[in-house]
Amino acid sequence: MLVAARGAVNRGDGALWHLRGYAILRPLTGWTMAKHRMSRRRIERELGRRFISWRHDYTPAPMPMDAVKSAVVYVPKALGDSMATFPAIRALQQRGVEKIIVVASRHAEAVFSPLRDEGVEVRSIPHDRAYREVKQMARSINADHGRIDLCVEATLRDASSAVYFVGTLKARMNLQFSGSKMKCYLPKVSDRALAMYASEESVPRCWAALMSDAGVGEMAGRFELPIPLEIERQVSQALEPLGRYIALNLDGGDDERKLTLEKGGEICQILIERYSLPVVLIASPAGEAKAAALAARFPTATLPELPRSIHHSGAIVKGAELLVSPDTSVVHVASAYDRPVVAFYSKQLGLWLPQSTRQSVVVKPGDVNALSAAELIAALDDIDASAEEQSRT
Repeated sequence: MLVAARGAVNRGDGALWHLRGYAILRPLTGWTMAKHRMSRRRIERELGRRFISWRHDYTPAPMPMDAVKSAVVYVPKALGDSMATFPAIRALQQRGVEKIIVVASRHAEAVFSPLRDEGVEVRSIPHDRAYREVKQMARSINADHGRIDLCVEATLRDASSAVYFVGTLKARMNLQFSGSKMKCYLPKVSDRALAMYASEESVPRCWAALMSDAGVGEMAGRFELPIPLEIERQVSQALEPLGRYIALNLDGGDDERKLTLEKGGEICQILIERYSLPVVLIASPAGEAKAAALAARFPTATLPELPRSIHHSGAIVKGAELLVSPDTSVVHVASAYDRPVVAFYSKQLGLWLPQSTRQSVVVKPGDVNALSAAELIAALDDIDASAEEQSRT
């Protein structure tokens, strides 16, 4: 059943016409749902999202970018999404914005924590679907800093979380390339970034394009993970006895991107035989037992006795001769520090491919464990060939 919201007209035939420029929703008959392969639940969610977009939209108060004194970057997402937003943050710093606030998820807050030493305020919420906390965070920022000049909404999705935050914060201006039709966002400036995103260009490059076209600043479109100096020193001291090494990570964010112990063993064996270098295993707390079991199988494989944090893993990757990993955040760390990487993806993901100069990607639809020894060797051949080519130039 459809209920006509304030600002909408129900024509009596089941169609709902949204005013203020919002889309027309045609009768939700069984035929319509079958045609568009949309479940009733999905349609109800879409109706709800459009309604809250209307309720939370507002008229912005644009101002010259030179006059912007405060900015919020809203990115309560995963580690990789967070690392991809650094072109936006660096552009704001380059512009000389006095107060920059990053709102992250608790899971990814550590990505931004080193920015506190640069004067950036870092806050966190549990996750992007904690709607009550999302709105409370926006109110808290307004209470502490008054009206914010610019909000960079970095969720990449026209979703409820972004609507609640942006509509509650009510910054003077807003930037995004999620495709939202809310009028509170600056028009036109996101066109190039949206086109790049649609053509699956790297997400950091999309952010760089948006910040350039909005007149904020010119930045390279790179992933970034600042690593505290004390952590770099700790990792360097722990791994110094090994000399040169290869980094191997077994786990991605979901089951289809997690290497089994058996597949990890096959990969480790090939790496050791090919390069005669020690293999340093990277693990999250959840994957520590599997990594330890793999290290026990090979005399030259090791799981360092270090904290299992993104910064410690990042420091391991930064010092590695090569990273071998499924698609996950450490692949983006390799991009940030331009380390060679062989990455296994369970689907085509142009937006999140490595940016390293020397890289090789193997796509195994549905399960990275379908990787064969021949495919891994071919990927390593590509990496080694690119090294030889670099040495000749």
